[in-house]
Amino acid sequence: MEFVVNKREFVKALSRVQSVADKRSPMPILTNVLIRAEASGAVHFAATDLLLAVTGTMRADVKKAGSVALPARHIFDTVKALPEGEVTLTVEKNFQARIKGARRRFDLAGAPGEDFPSLPEVGNVPMMSLPAEDIAELIALTSFSMSTDDTRPHLAAALFETHRAMLRMVTTDGHRLSKAERSVSGVQTGSKLLIPAKAIHELRRLVDEARSEKREDGSPAMISLGAASSQGPVFFQRDGMTMSSKLVDAAFPSYEQVIPTSTDRSVRVSRQALLEALRAVSLVSADRTFGVKLSITPGRMVITSENPEIGAGMDEIDATLTGPDVVIGFNSKYVIDVLSSLSCDEVVLDLSGELDPGVVRPEGRTDYIGVIMPMRI
Repeated sequence: MEFVVNKREFVKALSRVQSVADKRSPMPILTNVLIRAEASGAVHFAATDLLLAVTGTMRADVKKAGSVALPARHIFDTVKALPEGEVTLTVEKNFQARIKGARRRFDLAGAPGEDFPSLPEVGNVPMMSLPAEDIAELIALTSFSMSTDDTRPHLAAALFETHRAMLRMVTTDGHRLSKAERSVSGVQTGSKLLIPAKAIHELRRLVDEARSEKREDGSPAMISLGAASSQGPVFFQRDGMTMSSKLVDAAFPSYEQVIPTSTDRSVRVSRQALLEALRAVSLVSADRTFGVKLSITPGRMVITSENPEIGAGMDEIDATLTGPDVVIGFNSKYVIDVLSSLSCDEVVLDLSGELDPGVVRPEGRTDYIGVIMPMRI
């Protein structure tokens, strides 16, 4: 196999796929990127950890068709280290690859491309086109409340729902819940897909790349989404790149039952003021719980924290309270995560008793809510 291509195009194609390769897999082939060159001038790239797969294509001057599997990190780093300009990749019969640019070259030991596992194909799966900007916003508003515990796969995931003209993402780790919605066109059928956290993080990369590229006609960047069934796999596509992922085979919690339908108190505050106060006061909170106490009376909110090993902190901000006074404790990190994901000027905290979950939402909007379980302080 041999082809010649511009270094920047080569790096761009490799960056799309190499992060998916499983660097610690007991299956050596999964630590590689598959590179397959066709006589037509198309060079295909692929990487997978058997849960997630990413494929991409670039154009090149293909001298000789063929395929090879090369170590993901090494091929990416060596191509980046080459001088700007044309790069030549040549693979000999023993799958030794030579990557050369100007007078600099690297030799990497490879493996037969035929040893690479087969990957899911879109085939006849129906795809719907969604704005990349909307997907990016949903991920930013919800991804922080996915669980990081891989032994609880139904929580280390995001529920992705489509219904008529609505796109929704919901995440929870058992202590907090985030739900965000966007109205979009092009959604005709309803679906519920439980997508693992790693796929969500890789989708963020795909979406960010789409958003960063200016389109000549000024139209918004779009991402195509499709799944053959609720058992998967799910596919995301854009401009010659495809990401596929297995879906989580588990039941997501009945999140509607977690969201309070009514509360006794409503508190309106400046998002930035509350965010800054929480960041400051939590500096002396307990290391593991990050606990802070909110004492709310008409006109003000007092935020306090105590740590026997360090000391105490206190701040006060203006607040508009509807309902009786309330004192409630929260993990400050959970509240900070919600406030940091929002861009509104004011937020509303819907509260009941000191042991009831609290709801955080943007003032005047209904397309996002964050639910946080309280803690005793």
